[in-house]
Amino acid sequence: MLSPRISINISGSDYSDFLAECDSQNLTPEEKIREIITCYVILRRNRRKLPQKVLDPFLDVEKRSNLRH
Repeated sequence: MLSPRISINISGSDYSDFLAECDSQNLTPEEKIREIITCYVILRRNRRKLPQKVLDPFLDVEKRSNLRH
């Protein structure tokens, strides 16, 4: 069975940082992406169970990232 393919555009320096993070955790990029997606899904599923102030820092990563640019 073929895995689904996802294409995204990121800067070279962001990709280098991501690869360095993967390497520091002894994970392949695919394993790290799977970990990120799994954590995101768990957070979203538990959103109703946890106080919003606990989840905001994790769920608003994209918003914070956009503020830096």
